[in-house]
Amino acid sequence: MFGWFKKPSGMSRKPETAHTGADIAAEFMARAGWEEPVAPTPGWALLLRSPYDTSKVVTSWLGGIPHAPTDFSWPMDTDGKPLHFIAQIDLASLQPEPETGLRPPGLPEQGALLVFVGRSYACPVLSVADMGRAVPLSLPDQLEPIRKHGFFSDKPVFSYWPIDPVAFLDTGSGRPPFLPDPFEHPRNWIINWGIAALEAEIVIESLERELGFGRDFLARLQGNGDGQAKNRVIESKTAYYTVMARSAPPVVSAMKAWREAALSKPPEALIDQAQVDEVFTARRILHDKIEENYPPKSLLLGRAKAFWEKLCLSYSQENDFSLVPMALQPFVAMWLTDWRGHRLFGLEPPFPNNGEDRRGQDCLISVAADRVLNTDSEHEYGMSIWCPKQRLMKGQFEPGQFIRHIAV
Repeated sequence: MFGWFKKPSGMSRKPETAHTGADIAAEFMARAGWEEPVAPTPGWALLLRSPYDTSKVVTSWLGGIPHAPTDFSWPMDTDGKPLHFIAQIDLASLQPEPETGLRPPGLPEQGALLVFVGRSYACPVLSVADMGRAVPLSLPDQLEPIRKHGFFSDKPVFSYWPIDPVAFLDTGSGRPPFLPDPFEHPRNWIINWGIAALEAEIVIESLERELGFGRDFLARLQGNGDGQAKNRVIESKTAYYTVMARSAPPVVSAMKAWREAALSKPPEALIDQAQVDEVFTARRILHDKIEENYPPKSLLLGRAKAFWEKLCLSYSQENDFSLVPMALQPFVAMWLTDWRGHRLFGLEPPFPNNGEDRRGQDCLISVAADRVLNTDSEHEYGMSIWCPKQRLMKGQFEPGQFIRHIAV
């Protein structure tokens, strides 16, 4: 980071001056392109479609393979190997942003934008005539697994998923304002008895497991007597397991009764949300007694991610959600169609751990690390393509800058 302030070799050197935290912060924001307040900018959220919505024709998607004429020249990377296809956007689906009336600058109103990534990137635009001759392309013989670039898959393609581009005015805060978080409160997603029963099972399993760990820990502690070395970890665990031993059993009993009640009802029948609030009142009391972030703490307030992981472990494989029971399908649809960080144009917040200079550039497309698409990798949370603003306005997407978003 501090290398940003060094003068290039060959320039006259002046005495070095100490750089303050304010200097570093200002340089960081400048390199991120946020040296001045950034006005809200039109963007297009690339929302995954529900796996249960099969009635609409698919014209835009992430992952899979591109559709193009048979004479299409597959873009190559800097090492001479084929790039990996990541997105195809139907340009006719990009409706104007309602407040400003703007469409993506530089893009025609019809045709398709194709996006390929690797060490570098390519963004060819196909015309209407091209798309009239388009077919699913065969993969190049030299196409290597995406693991080559650090992604968690041995396949040569990212996982396919249909998307719907939705226009919004991007403020740079991440989640689009028109998409409230459906998992902010458990009443929003624990909507039927089938979901309630599985969520209760997750909480019961966690509490009973921690109670077992606690009994073993406190027994060992008591057996060692004063010979047990006291340190911060021992003191924290002692306080935690003592709270669990005193306060968790009644919550476990209440959750078992709740689960039995849920299992006795039609799984797809809707729940009175007042009942959900009542159950979570007792859970919240135990949550507040646990001072540090031990495993059950977030579950007690309703952790949708834990529910998703349990559901996938029990019912899904390779993005096939057809075996998920009908009662749980609303959660699947809600989870997949929520904001996942995929976006065309708009504002990308500053990257906390990247050093690329983005001054004078705007973001063309950003794809987040997403296990559903196999775009997840170690220590990264996404990738994006940046182009000089004037070239972007003219639909000239190359050359530009491909950035992997570093998480640590």
